[in-house]
Amino acid sequence: MKTLILLIDFYGHPNLTIDKYSDNIRYSALTEIISSSHIDKKQILFYSTPIDPRDLKLIELKNMAVTNGFNWVGDIPEDVEQVIVTGTNTSGCVFKKQNLGAYYWTIKGYKTKIYLPMCVEYEHKGINDFERNLYGFAQLYKHIKEHSCFEIEICKEFSDLELPI
Repeated sequence: MKTLILLIDFYGHPNLTIDKYSDNIRYSALTEIISSSHIDKKQILFYSTPIDPRDLKLIELKNMAVTNGFNWVGDIPEDVEQVIVTGTNTSGCVFKKQNLGAYYWTIKGYKTKIYLPMCVEYEHKGINDFERNLYGFAQLYKHIKEHSCFEIEICKEFSDLELPI
C-alpha cells in the first residue's frame, strides 16, 4: 500500500508565530517519520508544495528523507491508497486547497488522514498559537460536517498514521 504524505505550504508564516513551539512540533513530527526504522520507506511518498528557500529545516529534512530511502516526488502518482495531509492552515489549505487538501482526496475515494502534529493555523484570530490552532480545528470540524467528509480521520499520534511496515 503506497502512502502519500502531503506537506502543504509547510513553511507557513513564521513572522506571525507568537511562539516557536507550534512550528517546532511540526518539524519534530516530520523528523519522527523520516527517522523511523520500522516503516517501509519504499511504500511512502512525500510531496511538498514548492519549498520556500528560507525553509532550511524542510530542505534539510527532505535531504535526510531521500538519504534514508524515502521517495520525495514532484508529481503525485496514481498508485496511492492512503493520503496523509499536513501543513499550514488546518482549516484552510490542509482541508480545501484545490487538488491537494483532505476534502479533494476524500471525494476521490482515498483513505484520507489529517495529521494534527504537522499542521498549524494562521488564518484565525487568537492571542497566541494555541488559540489560533483551537479556532482552526473548530473550523476544520465545521468544514468536515458541512461537506459530510466524516471519512477523514484526524490523527494525533504517530501510530494513528498506520504507515506501512
